[in-house]
Amino acid sequence: MGKKTVQGNLTGDPRPVRTKAGQELVVMTVAENNRRFNEDSRTWEDAEATFYDVAVERAQLRENVLSCLHKGDRVTVTGDHRVEPYATSTGKPGLNHRLWAEDVAASMQFNPVAVLPREPHRDAAAVVSSPEKSTDRTAGQGLRPEEMTPEAFAEWSAGQPPLVPHQDQSAGLVR
Repeated sequence: MGKKTVQGNLTGDPRPVRTKAGQELVVMTVAENNRRFNEDSRTWEDAEATFYDVAVERAQLRENVLSCLHKGDRVTVTGDHRVEPYATSTGKPGLNHRLWAEDVAASMQFNPVAVLPREPHRDAAAVVSSPEKSTDRTAGQGLRPEEMTPEAFAEWSAGQPPLVPHQDQSAGLVR
């Protein structure tokens, strides 16, 4: 069907599985609670929840989902959405909603979320100083959280080149 973003709660802990073909996945179910505003009664009403079977294929995303998310956590999942009809054992028709996750994010609306520093061996788009441009103790590491005051950030960012993807650096960017 195409790309879709879903926000809801996990109905159980994410779990690792291996397909018959040997593919490693992490699977979980997200319940999207639907509410609608009733114009007649001028109140919000709960509608039937939609359940999404989510499969996570990418190795790093699988690892992060397994280590960080648990039953009841509110998440936002973006991925390739597929809908397949099915029939129950009694013959009642239904629809399976499946998402192949491209990204999963934990919500901070109801719970605090800690974002940990990246490990140095991973190739990532982290904001860091280049060692050849800086001689201070944070070279190659960015700012540590305990140093993240407005003054420290301003001082650190003044020496950084602007990071604008897919833009010509000679275009005269102003910060």
